Amino acid sequence: MTFVFLHISKNAKKKDLISQTFIKSINTFYPDTEIIQISDNKTPKLDKVTRVFRFDGDVNKIMEFRIKANRELGLKKSAIYLDSDMIITNKFNISKMLNLSKTILLKRSFDLDLKFNVNIKQQNFNEYDNYTVNEAFPIIACFIKTNSWKFWQEMSDQLKTLEKKFLYWYGDQEILKKLYFKNSYKYNLIHENNFACPPNYIEKKKFPYIIHFKGIKNKEIFKNQITLINDYLDFVANQK
Repeated sequence: MTFVFLHISKNAKKKDLISQTFIKSINTFYPDTEIIQISDNKTPKLDKVTRVFRFDGDVNKIMEFRIKANRELGLKKSAIYLDSDMIITNKFNISKMLNLSKTILLKRSFDLDLKFNVNIKQQNFNEYDNYTVNEAFPIIACFIKTNSWKFWQEMSDQLKTLEKKFLYWYGDQEILKKLYFKNSYKYNLIHENNFACPPNYIEKKKFPYIIHFKGIKNKEIFKNQITLINDYLDFVANQK
């Protein structure tokens, strides 16, 4: 089994605790897995990844960089692509996912009726003015299971249809939405509340498989809980 993640660091000397804990969580629940780090030519290799694939692209256009790098990685096998600010907290049936013939995408679960903020990352997305978050981007890009590099070729082909601003932000979600609604039969959907749940939405009676510490506020939560998270992962590892 294979996990792939993007990691770009502008400060090589600064230890990235959340990315290291992300890798630790993979190894805790799937100790024999292959972990591939996608990076530019400057970002150091993180501890306990299997290998680094380096792509010479414009990291400022992070959406374009990610899609093209995953394409150039050229995997001919199934893999799960995650964001590096996610922590796996429970084992899920990864073998079933990887053996599924369809691509797996992540459907948004939270803030569905929240008004979409059209101004972000110094870009304006006024075509989505008065849209809800779910209307603008119902498919999230932080968890994707593919069967091969060919999916990323499809994504890459769509880049040239986008306005330039989407290469900096939201480009992956814009393309995923188009691909899904064009040929929904080709995809299986899983849900954010199970596989990328923000910490403030966790239900104690239904704990998620993966917690997603996206955004500044959630990363502060991670910093405050890092000892507890690592103690939990150590506990799980020691039960084997």
